[in-house]
Amino acid sequence: MQVEPSGVAFMGVSGPDEWADPIEEALLTEKLDGWRFIAADQLQDTATIRLVSATDEEPSDMAVSAAARQQGLRYLLHGEVLQATGHEDRKDKLIVSWRLTGLQPGAESAGMPVTIDEALIQQRYPHLLFLPNVAERTRQAAILETKRLLAANVDRQQVKLAAPKLLPGARAVRRGNALARSGNWPMAEKVWNEVLQKHPRNPAALINCAVAATARQDFTLAKQHVTEAVRRSALSPVNQSLAEETLVWIELRQRDYHQAFDLPPPPEGWLISRGD
Repeated sequence: MQVEPSGVAFMGVSGPDEWADPIEEALLTEKLDGWRFIAADQLQDTATIRLVSATDEEPSDMAVSAAARQQGLRYLLHGEVLQATGHEDRKDKLIVSWRLTGLQPGAESAGMPVTIDEALIQQRYPHLLFLPNVAERTRQAAILETKRLLAANVDRQQVKLAAPKLLPGARAVRRGNALARSGNWPMAEKVWNEVLQKHPRNPAALINCAVAATARQDFTLAKQHVTEAVRRSALSPVNQSLAEETLVWIELRQRDYHQAFDLPPPPEGWLISRGD
């Protein structure tokens, strides 16, 4: 989550207690660099919080937000177990969706799913494979993966941007590329979109806008851009090859997203790969 560590009002984790409780306990008892977690029921003015609770057992986001702001907390964090299996006779899988809501000016909101299965445990947490109980090692991995989500780390995806030299708007496209390399993707996407407004057939701008849309998880728009780029690149083998490679990359990222949230195939279907 691309936010600065700070004070958080922790709403806990919704879902089965055997999965939610260990994650809650770990976040409240184990320190994370820069983060300060306070359970919702530990905030001041708890009587007011209970008065406007969504249920008798659980306070509402609105009630906790007011108390959290008064104490200078910057975010509200809530987790939800979307899928959990704990059977010893088959592969285990756990999906937890996290929502971080900004409470103060300049505090951006963010959300991210955490998906735990045996493949991820083998890759990132092989030491947990010594735990004989499948459900227990999945719970432990979920705690580590949640900490990783909040800790300072980067999951890099390497993708090639189109860099035209002779096409109309080429200089602006390259300027957008420089912004993207510096980390300013919102401004880069704005520049590429401005090129498309003036030169809607520019395949390089279409390709780069598709990459930017994928980064925002707008896969429908990304595929629209890149399929148009494939069509517009019929006379340019270099751009056509890059557009086709980008289409494959976009669909792989979309598949990861659908798998994380256990979503059905998109309405337009899978364009370049088969499967559910």
